[in-house]
Amino acid sequence: MSGTPQESSFSQADAVNLLLNAQAPEQASEDVQEQTAETTEVEASETEEVEVEAADNSQAEMEAEEVEESSEEVETIDTYAVKIDGEDGEATIDELIKNYQLEKTAQKRLQEVSEQRKAVDAEKASTEQARQQYEQALNVLASQMEQANQPKDQAYWDELFESDPLEYVRQRDQERDAQTKAQAVQAEQLRLRQVKVAEEQKKLLELVPEWKDPEVEAREKAAIVTYAQSKGFTSQELGNAIDSRYVDLMRKAYLYDNLQSQRPIAAKKVKTAPKMVKSGQPKTKGDSATERKRKAFDKLRKTGTKEDAVQFMLTR
Repeated sequence: MSGTPQESSFSQADAVNLLLNAQAPEQASEDVQEQTAETTEVEASETEEVEVEAADNSQAEMEAEEVEESSEEVETIDTYAVKIDGEDGEATIDELIKNYQLEKTAQKRLQEVSEQRKAVDAEKASTEQARQQYEQALNVLASQMEQANQPKDQAYWDELFESDPLEYVRQRDQERDAQTKAQAVQAEQLRLRQVKVAEEQKKLLELVPEWKDPEVEAREKAAIVTYAQSKGFTSQELGNAIDSRYVDLMRKAYLYDNLQSQRPIAAKKVKTAPKMVKSGQPKTKGDSATERKRKAFDKLRKTGTKEDAVQFMLTR
């Protein structure tokens, strides 16, 4: 009897302990598995991060290599020897192409400008020719009207009025109409002359830039008028001299004769100056006195300046 209670008591306590002890390894095993799984996940995550970082580093290295290769390519661009404004230089193929295109564009623009200028010159020549024809026609018409409308004396009109009053009125109307037309022609001739004078004055300032100074222009014009009258020109002839070429030629003649009159004084000064002996090459045909004189005169005729006139006088 005594053995039974011990077995019952043992069995209950020990059974509970045995059950608890039997579950503990399983729980421990599960805990270990969970820890192992977490460790594995962490390691996998770290591995992935390492792999991503390695890939990024590899990509960066590849890009760096591409930049280096690109830099090497830029550094090895070919250049070509060229002359710029007579000086040696270098240019790349891109620069040569760009300059070639610019040059072609500039040539095209110059050609267009040249063609436009030719067209303008042709139009000006045509306009000038038409104006000259118109002016000539006006002159002819004025001359014909003057001849056809000779004034009649008062005795003629008195006699006509007494003999035929109606004819008197008709001829008087014709006379007034002819006078009106003649005045219109004269006014148009005056207008054309004013336009011509303005144009020739502009051309004259290009031929004689010294006359852009009003004082110089007034002084020289007065001297030229006096000089021309001393050569036999009348005031009317000088008043009709509006052609710029004619005025320029007369000015050069005046300056030349004026300097010629001062030549003895200049020659005297040169004579008293010490002579300079020039050593070197012997005189050639082109260096003869006649040739030098001709060249000096040609230069004086072209420029008309006082300096060239003095040089001409001093040329031997």
